[in-house]
Amino acid sequence: MRFDPAEKIDNETAHKIIREIVSGGTLILSRHAKERMKERGYSTHDVETILLHGEINKKELNSKTNNWVYTIKGSVLDGDDGSVVIAIIKRMSSIVVTVLG
Repeated sequence: MRFDPAEKIDNETAHKIIREIVSGGTLILSRHAKERMKERGYSTHDVETILLHGEINKKELNSKTNNWVYTIKGSVLDGDDGSVVIAIIKRMSSIVVTVLG
């Protein structure tokens, strides 16, 4: 299936793609995301848990990179709420932009 990161897709389809990427694709952590993870005490497993089990509560087109960016809110392993901001860049590849506490 061809994937265009600039094409608007519904949240259900986007979350399905994100879950597939987490399960078997390439999940890239930006330097900014790594810094925020350390600052907020998030592990990679916490980020993956939010991406797999959370819900998309915001999406916007990044006009600089011409792709959609999704904010997924969920619970980390200790039960605290958190959010992950992620951009799908290819069918099986995405970048974690940041994490929010």
